Amino acid sequence: MGAVENIKEVAELVKKFNDIELNRRILNLENEVLDLSRERRRSEEKIEELERALKLKTQLYFSEPFYWMKGDTTPYCPSCWEAKTIAVHLLFGCDNQDGTSVWNCANCKHNYWPQGHRQQLVAKANMVRDR
Repeated sequence: MGAVENIKEVAELVKKFNDIELNRRILNLENEVLDLSRERRRSEEKIEELERALKLKTQLYFSEPFYWMKGDTTPYCPSCWEAKTIAVHLLFGCDNQDGTSVWNCANCKHNYWPQGHRQQLVAKANMVRDR
């Protein structure tokens, strides 16, 4: 049985004695326990989020101008990753006649025009990773 259930059980017993002050204090205690339970859950969620970010940080590598993950042919936005540690895949626009590609970030709305077509960029990223 958890702390909240124990407090509720005690509150029910106190009602039998009709002690208003004691009942009020038990209700305050119950609210404090609930607040602590919520705070504990928020802390656990934050820890999980930080662990995911740390794991992702070890998996991403930089090959100019993007961040990449082994086995993933879609780059991640360097602006989102470096500013907010948010891994956001870029959306491929097109390969241009001038030898550049267009990539767009749906999150920060940044557009990238790196030298090299899509296949060249992926091949370069794979070479950097394998070094």
